[in-house]
Amino acid sequence: MRRPLVAAALAAVALASAARGAEFPRFETQEIDPHVGQVCYALAVADVDGDGKPDVVAASEDAVVWYRNPTWEKHTVIRDQTRRDNVCIQPHDIDGDGRVDFALGAGWKPSDTTHAGTLQWLGRNASGEWQVHPIECDEPTIHRIRWGDLKGNGKEQLVVLPLQGRGTKGPNWGAGTGVNVQVYDVPGDPTHPHWMSEVAEHRLHTVHNAQVVDLLGKGGNQIVAAAWEGVFVLDRDAQRTWTHTRIGTGDEAGEPFKGASEVKVGRLADGSRYVATIEPWHGNQVVVYTPPKQADALWTRKVVAAPVTWGHAIWCADLDGDKNEDVVVGQRDPNPAGSSTPKGPGVFVLSPRVGAEGLAFDRHAIDDGGMACEDALAADLNGDGRPDLIAGGRATHNVRIYWNRP
Repeated sequence: MRRPLVAAALAAVALASAARGAEFPRFETQEIDPHVGQVCYALAVADVDGDGKPDVVAASEDAVVWYRNPTWEKHTVIRDQTRRDNVCIQPHDIDGDGRVDFALGAGWKPSDTTHAGTLQWLGRNASGEWQVHPIECDEPTIHRIRWGDLKGNGKEQLVVLPLQGRGTKGPNWGAGTGVNVQVYDVPGDPTHPHWMSEVAEHRLHTVHNAQVVDLLGKGGNQIVAAAWEGVFVLDRDAQRTWTHTRIGTGDEAGEPFKGASEVKVGRLADGSRYVATIEPWHGNQVVVYTPPKQADALWTRKVVAAPVTWGHAIWCADLDGDKNEDVVVGQRDPNPAGSSTPKGPGVFVLSPRVGAEGLAFDRHAIDDGGMACEDALAADLNGDGRPDLIAGGRATHNVRIYWNRP
């Protein structure tokens, strides 16, 4: 009788473990930098020192720094070598030497829609010293950059997204010249400042964020962009022609701002996709779009959390191991007094449940009050198979890791 009893006990443990795997984990906070700068504008994860472990990278107004895994000792890449403010950063081996480099957008002045920001990349010479290499770009308000293979040639291009069109003015940012979304090829000698580029889109306004991903399931990548006019997919066909398709309305009734602000694509256990956004621009709603039942129709829009005062980051990752990706939300400001939601600012997660009525979401507070979140992302930092969260603050000036514990 001993073996059946042991087998039954092991089966019970396995079932219990599976059930626990679907439960939402707890997150343990570790502040790795109490003051990275006046603003932690952007975060990235990359193996900077080549030891096989992902390090955390942060861009502040005057510096780019990285924190070595697992001690999180702080190291400076550059300081006071670019025009203030540094606003966006993305890792990629640009010069092909096997070490990670960084594309960096700087000269951030959101109200100046006339004069160009600056675009550059940071690489190391033979002795390991970091150098700044300019990239020619005449666009004002450079705000976001992304890497991805959009041409199907096995090489990643650099996508540059200004926030506003040249010469536009508030409060009606949806009028006037549209934003030039540009796609740059890395040349044979990337230290040469002239990189060949093409305009992927020029009709949209206030393009606050974007992701390079295969949303359409075509085997190639598209740019999924959040703009004043809504949520769009920018796609390049075999004839090298760019098309834009509106899939989400955005918050058309928003005042004084409209449209969508942050955007990420999430995946569910059945393989289907959803699109998560903050709406309107710098808005107070977390919105999820699900695919339409009819081809060429707009995706179905559903507000899944509000208020989220000045939502400024969004990410999708499977945090609890149920194969449904959760929505990570970064919030910059406190919620109104008396609100039924967490007080904020902070980092929150919306965990999806799939039912007969479609997607529903449970809200979890990861950091309620200690992180005025400007940027956030998810990555497995300790190799345990569970994505951890990283966030950087504006008013709080800090960088924190939230360890995903079972």
